[in-house]
Amino acid sequence: MDAMSAKQFEVIASLAKEYWGLNLSERKTDLVRSRLGKFLARSSFQSVEEYLEHLRTDADDEDRLVFFDLLSTNVTSFFRERQHFDYLEREFYTPLSRGTLTLPGKRIRVWSAGCSTGCEPYTIAIHAHEQMPDIAEWDYQILATDLSNTAVAAATNAIYPERMLEDIERPLVRKYFLKGTGAQAGHARVAKQLRSMVSVARLNLMDPWPMKGPFDIIFCRNVMIYFDRNTRERLVNRFCDLLRPGGILAIGSSETLSGIDVPVRSVAPSTYVK
Repeated sequence: MDAMSAKQFEVIASLAKEYWGLNLSERKTDLVRSRLGKFLARSSFQSVEEYLEHLRTDADDEDRLVFFDLLSTNVTSFFRERQHFDYLEREFYTPLSRGTLTLPGKRIRVWSAGCSTGCEPYTIAIHAHEQMPDIAEWDYQILATDLSNTAVAAATNAIYPERMLEDIERPLVRKYFLKGTGAQAGHARVAKQLRSMVSVARLNLMDPWPMKGPFDIIFCRNVMIYFDRNTRERLVNRFCDLLRPGGILAIGSSETLSGIDVPVRSVAPSTYVK
């Protein structure tokens, strides 16, 4: 099996940009070469060039998503970047409980965009339950979307190795996870009361969006690191179109909206309000 050449990497980067808005730098060459080589070794394709020709000419959406999974890295954890949850406790849930923030119809909508395998939306659900003793009286729904088929399947199943729960306080684990037995020993599933709050779907952020909003909170963390400045600006403006006035946007701690024209103001590290 031939190795990927520099010119073939350029083709891959071009396809990733066209399909998903990804900005693959040359620093990703070794990663892409390694993953592509492993994929081709177990596939029916005889060469890198044959696979690229397939992607260019006759691949369907499912074939392209297999390709996307080769390029993407689903790194996630529960309660990752806790500063966002601290902000929500202070500036969203506390005003709700005090009555200084009112939401029509007791309706809350949250979008976890780029939800990976689901730790983020289920963390949002756990946090909401802990902050809102009367949550059963609210219409609280979380939309969780990702482009990766494998990530969407994992988020839908909501089953995680117990080692992924180690950073969650033990009372919360006992309260919100079901310990697996038999074939599922060593794993835990998110409790039904949380799963019922979360709707998981596959979505390419570069495509038209079927949802209309408005959202109260949008999480899009560690997604825009793959996008160039113009793509980030378009995406954040689209998010803002669906955020209610005063709505909250959380991005990754290594990301910034500096230098792009968007109708939000910074209120805390990697946290913005429309």
